[in-house]
Amino acid sequence: MVLVTGASSGIGRQVALEFAAQGAKLALVARRAARLEAVAAACRDASREASPDATPDARREPGCKASGEVQLLVGDLGERGFARSLVERIVAHYGRLDVVVNNAGMPKHKQIYDVSLEDLDQTLEVNFMAPAAICLAALPVMLRQGGGALVNVSSVAGRVAPPRETIYAASKFALTGFSEGLAQDLAGSGIHTVVVHVGPIDTEIWGKAAAEAPVAYRGRKYPPERVSEAIFRCLEEHRFERSVPRSMGLVGVLKALLPGLLRRGNARFDPVSGEVVARARRAAQQRH
Repeated sequence: MVLVTGASSGIGRQVALEFAAQGAKLALVARRAARLEAVAAACRDASREASPDATPDARREPGCKASGEVQLLVGDLGERGFARSLVERIVAHYGRLDVVVNNAGMPKHKQIYDVSLEDLDQTLEVNFMAPAAICLAALPVMLRQGGGALVNVSSVAGRVAPPRETIYAASKFALTGFSEGLAQDLAGSGIHTVVVHVGPIDTEIWGKAAAEAPVAYRGRKYPPERVSEAIFRCLEEHRFERSVPRSMGLVGVLKALLPGLLRRGNARFDPVSGEVVARARRAAQQRH
């Protein structure tokens, strides 16, 4: 039984489809009910195609055992009560929980001068507090079962903070650090921890980020399938960590060896203009 958050599009949708193709029972979480229903229908189709031995009647039955079952949980992971209720609701429905894929996340692409305390609270709640709460709630369930897997989709920004991403990077640094701690603390428990650091993946997050401030990146964006492939590789080979694309793993090496060079490169890639600073200073003086 697999829980996937942020399943209505992008990486979450792709992960859900691939688990469905393997016949897994699914619990899909997202805010947009109509989009989530569409993903659920695609998952049922994928699981039926993967069950050619099922009878024609069984293959036509939505959510039948032969084709995998799909539970939809519509809500906002920024609401702490919703996030903390998920595992209990899933176990009540399925009786177990084998894999958690914490994929849901939100961008926060702003000049630091424009970041509010509300931005900070919301970003940390969705990108860190919710996945951490889900992991903690899943632990006793997986311990009773004898094992399971906790997969956290972090970001290259969880290793190196890009320009205009201070709050987002803080949330992803927290998720990466939490995952590293879990991997050590759960040794010998049978619960496998995975963290995947994603780089420029072609999802909706780019449009949301651009709505807050112009995005300087103009390079290649990789398909969500690359992330799903990395997740399955980690699960199958019992690996802890992957970067997508793999070349992004070099960012951590560069940070360790030449941190000053990396910061200067970031500054040149997307510099803060003098006008941005002047505007912020004028606003600060007006508030005084």
